[in-house]
Amino acid sequence: MILITGASGKTGTEVARRLSAAKVPFRALVRSAEKGEPLAALGGEIAIGDLGDEASVRAALDGVEKAVLIMPNGEQQQAMETRFTDLCVEAGIKHLVYLSSIESVPENKNPITQMHVAVENHIRQSGLDYTLIRPSFFMQIFVGSAPAIRERGELVMPTGDGTVATTDLRDVAEVIELVLTANGHAGQSYDLTGPELLTLGECAERFSKVLGREVRHISPPIEAFAERLRSVGLPEWRVMAVCKEFEGIQRGLIDHTTSTVQDLLGRPPRSLEQFVEDHIDLYR
Repeated sequence: MILITGASGKTGTEVARRLSAAKVPFRALVRSAEKGEPLAALGGEIAIGDLGDEASVRAALDGVEKAVLIMPNGEQQQAMETRFTDLCVEAGIKHLVYLSSIESVPENKNPITQMHVAVENHIRQSGLDYTLIRPSFFMQIFVGSAPAIRERGELVMPTGDGTVATTDLRDVAEVIELVLTANGHAGQSYDLTGPELLTLGECAERFSKVLGREVRHISPPIEAFAERLRSVGLPEWRVMAVCKEFEGIQRGLIDHTTSTVQDLLGRPPRSLEQFVEDHIDLYR
């Protein structure tokens, strides 16, 4: 049995879909029965709880051999992820797969990536067999850009001329499935990217090519973008963390791609053009 945390989110759900298709038993830790319904429809067992509730985590880990630790970013993320790791040790979990990020290096002072660095180190020192999954900039972030692209032909992100290695989370989920179902991945750290290093202006060109109409990149000042995030109700910690991520992109933090998806899956990673084609109804 495999436990998936964060199972109702985009990445967790895609991992669940792949395990379901491969007929691999899984259990999904979700906050409510309602959030669990789509995962139950995939054949998963449902455990109600969250990472901040040790009793529910212990119950979810009962009878589990492997676990996938996926969690949305938040102020208490490091504490909850390190405690989950400790509970995995107590439960005798054989393999822990942790979703981190390629930007999580000690010199990056973004609070989100610093938490990832700390949790990665805790997992390495835990004694568990583990695999670190470290993807770059998810293409799925462009789903939130769909209204502006559709209505105004604008891709609005404060990245300046910085580059991103756009990565399809479907490729990431496939790698996670492989790691969970094949031998030889314990103790490994996999940096995952898409095939190209692109500015957001070049991303806009890819959208233009597929959609057959102009899409332009608009890079607002960071503070103006922060005010926009506040206006839709994001808490201040989250606003500042997101802005730090974009400031890192502006500084050139994301400066390379990797061959890891090709090496592991035996095929090229999905391109941004393929992502747009696969989601074209969102942008028309």
